[in-house]
Amino acid sequence: MDIRFVGKAKLTKQGQLTLPFEARQELKIEADNELYWYLVDDHLVIVKELLNPKDLEKALKKSNKK
Repeated sequence: MDIRFVGKAKLTKQGQLTLPFEARQELKIEADNELYWYLVDDHLVIVKELLNPKDLEKALKKSNKK
């Protein structure tokens, strides 16, 4: 599994986060792109494409085998 630290974010009082520049650059995320949030066990997973939970589970398992 490829795990890399790409920055940190602080939650504002309004509940907003800023995605670190390094993460935006690495993942080619631009202004107005939508991100999708899933809770997987006790982990927050953010993806660029909307997936149904079964497809997300397959993707995570596939990524875990690397």
